[in-house]
Amino acid sequence: MPCERKPMRYGHSEGHTEVCFDDTGRFIVTCGNDGDVRIWESLDDDDPKFITVGEKAYSLALKNGKLVTASSNNTVQIHTFPDGDPDGILTRFTTNATHVAFNSIGSRVAAGSSDFMVKVVEVSDSSQQKTLRGHEAPVLSVTFDPKDDFLASASCDGSVVVWNIEEQTQVISWPLLQKSNDVTNAKSLCRLAWQPGMGKFLAVPVETKVHLYERGSWDHVSTLSDDLLAQPINVVSWSPCERFLAAGCVGGLLTVWDVNSKLCVERQKHEKGFTVCSLAWHPSGSHIAYTDTEGCLGLHDWGTCE
Repeated sequence: MPCERKPMRYGHSEGHTEVCFDDTGRFIVTCGNDGDVRIWESLDDDDPKFITVGEKAYSLALKNGKLVTASSNNTVQIHTFPDGDPDGILTRFTTNATHVAFNSIGSRVAAGSSDFMVKVVEVSDSSQQKTLRGHEAPVLSVTFDPKDDFLASASCDGSVVVWNIEEQTQVISWPLLQKSNDVTNAKSLCRLAWQPGMGKFLAVPVETKVHLYERGSWDHVSTLSDDLLAQPINVVSWSPCERFLAAGCVGGLLTVWDVNSKLCVERQKHEKGFTVCSLAWHPSGSHIAYTDTEGCLGLHDWGTCE
């Protein structure tokens, strides 16, 4: 399934950069080290609209016309989308939040932080919060179970944990990652991804491979690998059709597997070999957007998700 790569665009200053699509797929949305969120109508957009959310923007999530960002003032903010009007603060931490994510229907936001905590906040009433405590180092990533029963998080303490949200308890913890004392020193961002739809599998990047864990039994049921992967996988993302899993790596390799066959069906190398730190599939499954640690945005034409 050939993948056409378009020339990358400069989007933000050097540093961690994230990307997502809006629900309709009309806009590509990025945030970066300059504290701006940029709203691109296409990769060819020479004058994308921007919203300044802080001195730095560490993470973003977008759902149902709500844009959520983690910024350097230790808050998780919400803005209207695409207008960009401030709509309040969802939660605060004692240090910066590192990753934010919506649940599948957009009613909740999860945020992980450098103060070791994970919070789950109701979008309609931010006073309704659940705090998940147990990590012993900064949180690298968070992802919701599509059925909204569980939340998974990865941490610099080396663990990947599945939490029962309502009970605020750990269901299982796997010691999978190299330990570090800060997100900036981590070998991988370990951006987890739960399979959409029924949420059968949780995908966890572990060094140069992806482990798939089965929801419910929590068994390690499969491993996705490729001989050309020589550096750690930073981020994984499921296609909307649930069949394909894309991975972005330190060193710039982009890989796509067919999860059913476990075969690698696409490999692309970043044009300059920079580390890929964020991935997002277009809602139609026709494109994969990605960003790197130099603040640039790229787009692969994937064809169709069939």
